[in-house]
Amino acid sequence: MEKIKLPVPADIRYISEWKDFDKYLPKEPFIMNKTITGCGYTEYCIRNIYNTIICSPRKVLLENKEDQHSDEENILYIKDEYATFQFDKDISKEDRKKQKGNKEGDPTKAQEYTIYIKNKIKDHIQRCHEIRKPVKILVTYDSFRRVKEALGESINGYRIIVDEFQSIFCDSRFKSDTENIFLDQLKDIKMVCYLSATPMMDEYLKMLDHFKDLPYYELDWEELKPGRVVRPQLKTKKVTNIVEEAKRIINLYQTGKYERITLLQDDGTFKEVYSKEAVIYINSVKNVCDIIKHCNLKLDETNVLCSDTDDNELAVFKAFKKVDPTITTKIKCIGTVPKKGEPHKMFTLCTRTVYLGADFYSTNARSFIFSDANVDCLSVDITLDLPQILGRQRLDENPWKNYAELYYKTNTRDIPQEKFKAQLDEKTQNTLSKLKAYNDTTEKHTLAVEYQRTTQTHKYKFDFVAVNTRGGSDIIPVFNKLVMIAEMRSFEIQQYDYKDRFSVFNAIGERTNIKDLDGLVSKLYEYQKTSDKYRFLCSIPESDALAILPLLPSNFQNYYTVLGKERMYALGFDVTRMKKEYDSIIGNQGIDIRSIIQGSFTIGERITKAEVKKRLGEIYDIAGYKKTPKAVDLGEYFIINTVDIKNEKTGKRDKGYLIVDIKKEDS
Repeated sequence: MEKIKLPVPADIRYISEWKDFDKYLPKEPFIMNKTITGCGYTEYCIRNIYNTIICSPRKVLLENKEDQHSDEENILYIKDEYATFQFDKDISKEDRKKQKGNKEGDPTKAQEYTIYIKNKIKDHIQRCHEIRKPVKILVTYDSFRRVKEALGESINGYRIIVDEFQSIFCDSRFKSDTENIFLDQLKDIKMVCYLSATPMMDEYLKMLDHFKDLPYYELDWEELKPGRVVRPQLKTKKVTNIVEEAKRIINLYQTGKYERITLLQDDGTFKEVYSKEAVIYINSVKNVCDIIKHCNLKLDETNVLCSDTDDNELAVFKAFKKVDPTITTKIKCIGTVPKKGEPHKMFTLCTRTVYLGADFYSTNARSFIFSDANVDCLSVDITLDLPQILGRQRLDENPWKNYAELYYKTNTRDIPQEKFKAQLDEKTQNTLSKLKAYNDTTEKHTLAVEYQRTTQTHKYKFDFVAVNTRGGSDIIPVFNKLVMIAEMRSFEIQQYDYKDRFSVFNAIGERTNIKDLDGLVSKLYEYQKTSDKYRFLCSIPESDALAILPLLPSNFQNYYTVLGKERMYALGFDVTRMKKEYDSIIGNQGIDIRSIIQGSFTIGERITKAEVKKRLGEIYDIAGYKKTPKAVDLGEYFIINTVDIKNEKTGKRDKGYLIVDIKKEDS
């Protein structure tokens, strides 16, 4: 596998801005590692001049893109009503129940649908020619074969973008032979780009003939502009009960205890931002329903994003019904990703359905991720899933865009490497034996049907035999290495990445671009006194302090941002004094006290300190300025000299000031 680095020009933020980008790309199948999410690669593919087919692993991602481009006539989304799969169930338990929609059923209806798709694509191509725009087609992996059938040989005039291609590996255990068939459909196509910001690791790519010899391109965003990439930052915490921890977080929002950040504006003023929205990533519809019931979440405040199946819709409906008996089945309980500018609900509960590629445009949402290494569907892959989740929030104005909190349960099922290898070897041998039996028999179709039934029933429990469909009744058993790789990766996640707290830290540090700040946060909390915590914050490099601020209680962010390190030192890190000064600064924004004071005193005026204090107090009261008046404050607005002033009543000389001139603001 040849790796080619492409340094991104220093002035480029989005791929669409890179005018000669296309000249670097081969006209043959290749892998493209974007290295970061949100760089606009998919958007570039939608807007460029080439006929393009964008293949996605999830309907929700294509719906998201279709919504964003609803006014563009050259974009067609092929919606296959026969393909509905669930990516958020626990496949560690044997599931003999067939999901509705997983089989095409009546072959006559399927054939009619194929003809319908062909005609739809034909009409779309004609329309694109009429308006002189390139043909853009959006389609799921599962439905790509219909597009290929419709286009025939002309498909080689299209660029095929396999978006989030790492999901081919991750989803293989959910969708049986579907991923194998998809790869098989791509074999004879000339221009295919396997695209991802988090490709499957090299050692696994090399295990598949389909990927091992492909050129591997990697965008380098740092070489020509170091520091351009903002590293996402993560706070990690080991927990014993996922639902209870989610309940604790939700309760803070329900009771109005919002996280608050004070931001310094370009004009020098401060702006307070409250997080009034929470996005919770938890890959289990059962846990989503438990959270709804335990936290008394109502439908009007909660957006559930999961696989839109009948079973899921019923489960989510029942959960909301328990909280609010007035809702009816006429109300849709599984939601959609809000488009840019649309309102967000306070709580968004997401399964893996939206881990990949869905764009959120919240101005204030925080992200909370839950992972349980003991349950397959709940194990968040640190290498593949975490960077994807941290790339979901798109708006730069969201102060929590690049931050998330990971709550995880470490693995409690210790399986020795030797035992797992023995199980893998046994399943591999069973696979080879079955394939040999198929090759040796004259009743190939009968045996293939039996293998297909076994795969659907046992979900690769005893072997890795998949049955690929190649038109009509021609079904062929094959070694599904994708499932074998998925099992190997699952073992790594559970037994190594989540072995203990330190394994989690190491996995984050070694295999992602995420900055795990837990070490610095933990060190800060080693100090018992609050003043010492603030002292530690001010003692570390500013870059580290700014990185951990969003992970600390809001007062740390507020005092550090508004008062600054020097002032915090001057106030002795005394919490009462810092709060008083912070409140004064924030409360006095918008009051031009300088102009008011400079217009209330006269150049050449001699005035005692007592009179200065009294007049300043009156000015503060009238202006609504929150500050305790002190005579020395006069020196902030005027050049003054200290003088003695004769008191006519007592005959004594009182201390006072001679106002010499107006003092400029930067003096």
